[in-house]
Amino acid sequence: MKKLLTLISSVAFVLSFSQKTVDAKIITMANDTLNVKVKVVTNMFDPNLIYGSNFNTKIKTIGADGKKTNIEASQVQSLSYTDYNGKEHFFINNSQDKKSLMEILYNGNVLQWLRAYNAVAGGESASDFIFNKETSKGIGVAYFTGLPKTKLKEFFADEPEMFSFIEEVKTSSLRNADNNIDNVMASIIKKYESLKSNNINKQ
Repeated sequence: MKKLLTLISSVAFVLSFSQKTVDAKIITMANDTLNVKVKVVTNMFDPNLIYGSNFNTKIKTIGADGKKTNIEASQVQSLSYTDYNGKEHFFINNSQDKKSLMEILYNGNVLQWLRAYNAVAGGESASDFIFNKETSKGIGVAYFTGLPKTKLKEFFADEPEMFSFIEEVKTSSLRNADNNIDNVMASIIKKYESLKSNNINKQ
């Protein structure tokens, strides 16, 4: 009985700290703008970390009148919100089947960096897509064994400086580290954008 009560208390504790709401702006495929609260699940060890998979296929909204509505991601053009740490997030319907939302991590003159999230036991997984607007080519990027340096060097091969830049970067598996995967990927993408910009200015 004591073990059962402990288990129930633990589950109640996790749920109370992992389910929240966040103010969001949704633009539908019909170009309607909805300012609503969205129910989100957060990391139970870091309550400020909102899982991107909350917006994967179905969005649970609460209107100003308190009405709860489930909106299919296929009906959403874009979704934006500011997280509990003050960081802005922007999702668009850019998946191949148009049935799920992807987060825009970077949108430059040349490159666009997108991320798709999937809920898994105990958290979520993510896969990235980098698209070159000039060549209309893109690559999928996963981080199962760390940064896929060979794949990235091939994708950015038109700028020779990128080879040594990518080769020399070091990443950490710690999410809060300065050289975590996201920060390193951002530096690689911005380096490529900078090289492209410099080449244009020289012309």
